[in-house]
Amino acid sequence: MEAAQLLNSREAIEERVSSGAISSRAVWGMLLLRPALALGFQCLFALAYVLLGAGDPWRSAADWWLGSFALGEFINMWLLLRLSKREGLRYRDLLGVRRGEGKRDALWMVLALAVSGPLGFLPNLLLGNGLWGSAQVGADLMFRPLPVAGAWAIVLVFPVIHALTELPTYYGYVMPRLQAFSGRRVWPALVCAFVLSTQHVFLPLLPDWRFFLWRLLMFLPFALWLAWVLDRRPTSLRYLAIAHYFLDFQLPVFVLLASLAAAR
Repeated sequence: MEAAQLLNSREAIEERVSSGAISSRAVWGMLLLRPALALGFQCLFALAYVLLGAGDPWRSAADWWLGSFALGEFINMWLLLRLSKREGLRYRDLLGVRRGEGKRDALWMVLALAVSGPLGFLPNLLLGNGLWGSAQVGADLMFRPLPVAGAWAIVLVFPVIHALTELPTYYGYVMPRLQAFSGRRVWPALVCAFVLSTQHVFLPLLPDWRFFLWRLLMFLPFALWLAWVLDRRPTSLRYLAIAHYFLDFQLPVFVLLASLAAAR
């Protein structure tokens, strides 16, 4: 294998850690970056609504959660590329692209997706039913109408930038570096999965304890499963990132449908 194909392996990262080429503060910062961006951009949108004289600026800002988070994810992407370049890595290195592994990676992706379906859907349904009597209540709080032009823009932008940043940040950048710094394998994977799950509390952040709990826990089994898969088979990350695009494409579509219905 070529050296460039192994640049994001744990062994290569450990060498860069020992030479001082990787900052632990940068790694921890990237772990917490996405929740901070989600909250920060919702606050900025709320401030804009305050200046516009909206009756409920926080709720109005929350309606734009997919769009506001997409803006934050561009910052995420810039930092991810900058930190990778500092280590001499390209973006593709974070994805673990390696020749000759396509078939095995595809098999891992099939396994990952076969389990991901139930893990991504059932907690959502069961928690929603337990908290409200129906998971539809949570969905109605998340997917609310926007101006149609804005909804279309989110459909075009959000799935792409989200797929490019979420899994590569947590499992391509942060997890292997925390493993290298700590010399441990399990707890960095658990921490990344927990923060990934917790991130959804801020997407959007609403003053409703049931919604908070629903968002906190609904993706935890899914995040733990992905952490296990990508710890065992990091070269499958690029395939899972592509699958992530298609899985999350439905989110802005729900907003678009609500927006089109409200505009009639």
